[in-house]
Amino acid sequence: MNLDYQTMIRLMSQFIWPMVRIGGLMLTVPVLSSALLPARIKILFVFTLSCVCFTYVPHNLSFENFNGLYLVYLIQELLLGLLMGFVLQIVFQVFILGGQIISMQAGLGFAVMVDPTSNASVPLISQLYLMVTTLIFLALNGHLAILETLIESFRIMPIGKSSLDPSIIWSTIMFSGWMFKEAVLISIPAILSLLIVSLSFGVMARVAPQLNLFSLGFPITLLMGFVIIKIGLPTVGTEMVESIKHGIQFITGILR
Repeated sequence: MNLDYQTMIRLMSQFIWPMVRIGGLMLTVPVLSSALLPARIKILFVFTLSCVCFTYVPHNLSFENFNGLYLVYLIQELLLGLLMGFVLQIVFQVFILGGQIISMQAGLGFAVMVDPTSNASVPLISQLYLMVTTLIFLALNGHLAILETLIESFRIMPIGKSSLDPSIIWSTIMFSGWMFKEAVLISIPAILSLLIVSLSFGVMARVAPQLNLFSLGFPITLLMGFVIIKIGLPTVGTEMVESIKHGIQFITGILR
């Protein structure tokens, strides 16, 4: 079977259009955008999903007639993919930020390690929360849910037939404010508990000035921090489940 130039261009167009949206998602979505995942696997993954979604591409969007409007469509597809992944990235950042606040209050702010998924330095507690969040995300089939939402997005927001509403971007910006609220709510029990510990040290310093609170305060604060984290981990785990579900529901909501 001989393929002429026009046929090849049309076939390439059928793959490139969905590939842009899928590639944007792969750049930002947690787990799948991890630096631990080889680039070849990511490329193969994007290509495979493009093969699945190429039927959603209108036949009139061939690059034979490429013009400035097509460039706008490509940018729109890339932004939509980036936006979907960015929302879930916000959900994961909730627990990184919450862990950082707890680490600072518990005297563990100096204990940082390199996150292998992003090559960024994060506090020890943040890394613990991030690992638990990732495991819960996979256990809830969150990766499958986001892929299902991605494929469904080609039906809800067809390529070239719908524009990226500015209200979607504004809703995402407002959603990032939710990140700070949730991070504070996660860390409030630890903040209040460690504040009580600090107040106790202040009272002890007034009652018994001969005590060397500088040598006692740090290990006790550190120990109390670990105890509070251990006690609060089940509650944080429940919050992780709800936050992941909320993030996926938000993505579905902005698409509709």
